[in-house]
Amino acid sequence: MTDTCTSRAFTAFSELTPAIGDVTTVEDLLHMVAERISALIGVERCSVFLRDEHEDVFRGYVSRSKWGVNDEEIRNCLAGIPADGVTRDTLRTRRPVIVENARTDSRMVRETVRRWKVRSMISVPMVLGEEVIGLILLDDVDRRRSFSEDDADLAQGFAELAAMAVRQTQVRLELSSKLEVAGRQLHALRRATAVDEQLTDLVLEGRSLDDLLRTLAQLLGKPCAVFRPSGVRAATGLPEGASESAVPRLLEPGFGDDPDVREALAEHEGSRACVVGPLPRTGILHRHIVAPVMLGEETWGRLVVMEHKARFTGGDVVAVRRAATLIALQVGAERKAVEADWNAGSSLAAELLGGCSDTGIVKRRADRLGVSLEAPRAVMLIGSRSGIEEDTPDFRAVAAAFRRKAAELTVHVTAVNGAVAALVEVPQGAPPESFVAESKELFESIRASLHPARQLVAGVSGVYYDRDGYRTAHREARQVVECIRRFSPVGGPALFTAGDLGVGSLLLSSSDGEAVASFAEETVGQLLSEQSKADLLTTLCSFFEHMGSIRGSAAALDVHENTIRYRLSRIEELTGLAVMHDPDAQLRARLSLFVLLLQGRLPNGFSAPPAPVSRPRLEVVDAAVS
Repeated sequence: MTDTCTSRAFTAFSELTPAIGDVTTVEDLLHMVAERISALIGVERCSVFLRDEHEDVFRGYVSRSKWGVNDEEIRNCLAGIPADGVTRDTLRTRRPVIVENARTDSRMVRETVRRWKVRSMISVPMVLGEEVIGLILLDDVDRRRSFSEDDADLAQGFAELAAMAVRQTQVRLELSSKLEVAGRQLHALRRATAVDEQLTDLVLEGRSLDDLLRTLAQLLGKPCAVFRPSGVRAATGLPEGASESAVPRLLEPGFGDDPDVREALAEHEGSRACVVGPLPRTGILHRHIVAPVMLGEETWGRLVVMEHKARFTGGDVVAVRRAATLIALQVGAERKAVEADWNAGSSLAAELLGGCSDTGIVKRRADRLGVSLEAPRAVMLIGSRSGIEEDTPDFRAVAAAFRRKAAELTVHVTAVNGAVAALVEVPQGAPPESFVAESKELFESIRASLHPARQLVAGVSGVYYDRDGYRTAHREARQVVECIRRFSPVGGPALFTAGDLGVGSLLLSSSDGEAVASFAEETVGQLLSEQSKADLLTTLCSFFEHMGSIRGSAAALDVHENTIRYRLSRIEELTGLAVMHDPDAQLRARLSLFVLLLQGRLPNGFSAPPAPVSRPRLEVVDAAVS
């Protein structure tokens, strides 16, 4: 290479030097190189290729001609393939290779000649040390030209300077990218630290899960939700300005059980945080970060944060993962507090129902818990049909069921004698005399929500006051449970109140189940044997429900009083029970109807015959009130 060519190359390249430090991509630099070398050599077109280290070929990066830029098409081109003899010679000699006539030169790839309309060309290596890092191809489009050795020397000198600039720019951009990544990571860590600090303060203050989610949403600027394994949303947080429609729905029923969602979650099983979505077929149009909320080995739920307005960053993933840990601490602390309340309430309930004889101790404990010993309460006793203690639910499960189904009620639950007793306080303002009857469906829903519901039965006492009254209530509820065990078949009625059975619970709970069932069948069973006799059983139930009043029964059944008399006479003929005037017959009939009630065989709309006299529990209530 002559000194003149070297000097010209340096001079030409020096014109680029001030701008090289400002380029933000290698492509920008290569465009500058292509434009300057084209003018230096005096050609119409310049294409630049860089080595692909992984495949040992040269890939097209930029192409400039006097008609403009053609980068998109050149990026689909490769140089250095086995059929490319020009590149092979360029690499072997590390010198420019001149092609006088591309159409006849056997080293040229025919498809390249035709596609790019190449006639004459010079291939210039970009040599850096011992390595060829790129190629510069110079030609006049569809026109032959004679390139001189001076052209080759000048192009080579410029290409070597360009090679150094390309490598330096690559190193600079790589370092800049690493610094940028490091900066983003530092920002993400600072953001995650801020989230961590604020949520930690909330946990230490004993704030609620809703408070944590609202704060997290504001800090991240994205909607958040915590889902239980069932798909129920336990808490939600929305950033300022977000509408209710922005609530994450990824794990809701209908979305969370979709095969695509399940598969996406399964792919990240065991991960502390993962990104899921979008899943357009499922209706999930945004990305979500999902982090499990772990209590020991238990997956209590999942924290879900939805991408909103701004894209996720690495810091969001770190922050969500840490937030899930803090939520687990909050939930764990709350669970322990609830368990402590359960245990304290359970201990007090056990003492109220018969565990401690020292009234002073019980009162002091009740005062510490803020529990009034004079409040009206009923006892719901839950046990197994079998009577086996192992089949009885844990008292904590019963307490949790009350919290789910009737959070407004004040309830103390305890395990007692192979069953679970719930001491239920009558809400302020509710009439004690009708509380149990009006709450019967609620009590049944609580029993039915326990596992295994089919094996569980429940008895509910009347309402009583003070410690002695609560013990009476417990005894009353236990008698009802025992009646159900003796007379209700598997799959039959599983819950009754003391009001349903009246004094029958006292008699039936201690009787021989088989003997009494046979007695009931012999007494009124034949009234069930034929459909034609259904009116007789209905009339008998109505007669007792209206305290033996023929007029009341007639009005209730919308028939004439003589019809009631006739039907009662027919009952006497069939059963031998003179229920209109014989107290013994009335007692026998009532007990038989109690058995049918427990068996679930009474006509729809009838529950139980009332007691012939005022209930003892009403006397206790009245005395307490007075």
